[in-house]
Amino acid sequence: MQDSNKKVTRVHYTVFILWLVLTVTAAIYFISSRLVSYDPEEKLTGQNSVFVMQELRKIGQLNNVDLSDTIIHFTSDHCSCTQYSEAHKKEINEQAGLTGFKVINVNLPANLSTIIPSTPSIMIVSDTQDLLYLGPYSIGLACTESNGYVETVMNNYAKGYRSDLILSDASGCYCNL
Repeated sequence: MQDSNKKVTRVHYTVFILWLVLTVTAAIYFISSRLVSYDPEEKLTGQNSVFVMQELRKIGQLNNVDLSDTIIHFTSDHCSCTQYSEAHKKEINEQAGLTGFKVINVNLPANLSTIIPSTPSIMIVSDTQDLLYLGPYSIGLACTESNGYVETVMNNYAKGYRSDLILSDASGCYCNL
């Protein structure tokens, strides 16, 4: 074998660095295009839970329904992000069943003007029909329980703490309405 085949040249380093930069740039581009703001129009900013509950009652499926100890999942047609939250949603429903919560699934049409800024979203209501949580399942691309607030709110509620949390400042995989 010739000695020249074993030498790493400046060209090799240049090609490797160029490949690395292009790979990282492409990854950042594709990941950041999937990260969107949960509430880009700031529908929830500055709103209190009483107003939010009144607005949510305007959704046909929630009008005149007893929402005591209820978890409401909001989805929309053609939202590709819903698939990422399905496992998390299933875990929440299992926990809800163990703690006596009812579960309601609401599919929101894209043309419906509502206080819900994006899907998938979740709302948790207390036994006195007060808002405990409204927002996304979690933040980030995967929508997993490891980076969410839902479990914390439910665990705190089981211990007697009532939150009044409206989460609007989040980025992740959401479909804006």
